[in-house]
Amino acid sequence: MTISAFIDGQYGTTGLQIQSRLEAHPDVEVLSIPEASKKDPHLREAYLNRADVVFLCLPDDASRAAVALISNPDTVIIDASSAFRVDPAWAYGVPELAGLRAKIQISNRIANPGCYPTGMTLLTAPLVAAGILPRDYPLTVQAITGYSGGGKAMIADYQGFNREQAETAAARLKNLDLNHKHLPEMHRIAGLDFAPIFVPTVGNFEQGMLVSIGLHETALAGNAEQIHARLSQAYGDEPFVTLFPLNDQTQLEDGFLAPTHCNGTNRIELFVFSAEQRIYLVARLDNLGKGASGAAVQNMNCRFGLAETTGLLG
Repeated sequence: MTISAFIDGQYGTTGLQIQSRLEAHPDVEVLSIPEASKKDPHLREAYLNRADVVFLCLPDDASRAAVALISNPDTVIIDASSAFRVDPAWAYGVPELAGLRAKIQISNRIANPGCYPTGMTLLTAPLVAAGILPRDYPLTVQAITGYSGGGKAMIADYQGFNREQAETAAARLKNLDLNHKHLPEMHRIAGLDFAPIFVPTVGNFEQGMLVSIGLHETALAGNAEQIHARLSQAYGDEPFVTLFPLNDQTQLEDGFLAPTHCNGTNRIELFVFSAEQRIYLVARLDNLGKGASGAAVQNMNCRFGLAETTGLLG
């Protein structure tokens, strides 16, 4: 079976990454509008309805408009924006989370997850479901990501900085209005009673990320060993998820955990650290891989009955 795929927004950061992965995929033919006709709206609509799978790599409103153009009921849409991530009519695209793989396998509307929520939900959703992490826990999520997460404009800014600007931008907090657009999916998908506090840090490196959560054991229905065991139970058979041993030090370099070691892959690595009833959970992933384009291709593989690892580096 050859799957025809069309990328709407193929020249954005995520679109280019999806295209690169699809061009190396043994079961996919990428459809492209000829250069001379790229601004033809009728031809675009025809391609949206002709492809077996459409990847939307557009801003939220543009994604909604594109979905409205697709009348073919057999077209599978994988949307990389945040427009549909908490829409119950759409399958949320993290196959590793309980119950979601089965939904993705039968849905023609798949919402690709945000990069931060991918790490956050994989760390917390199994704990909430098991009753270890209370639904009303006052959660704070920390994260640092490379500047590619901000798209072409932010990439151009960082790559054009002089030395003084680069030093100033080494690590900067973002979204201090406390209303990051990923909060709704963090809240809903993790199963929490209310959204966490979340203020990410953008670092002066291109891609890679760490998502981390601190917990106090006295407010949990379990300890670090039980948390680690629950994560092991949830992801032990998942090809893209690596859970390191409790308090593992092998990935530290002079005591530091780098955010870039999963770059270029669809892998996500999970860590559990603990000391004196304090627990620290960390997820490491490529914000452009498992956090975006790799996840989109994995969701396509899942939906079309292919091995989820096809065309992807684990």
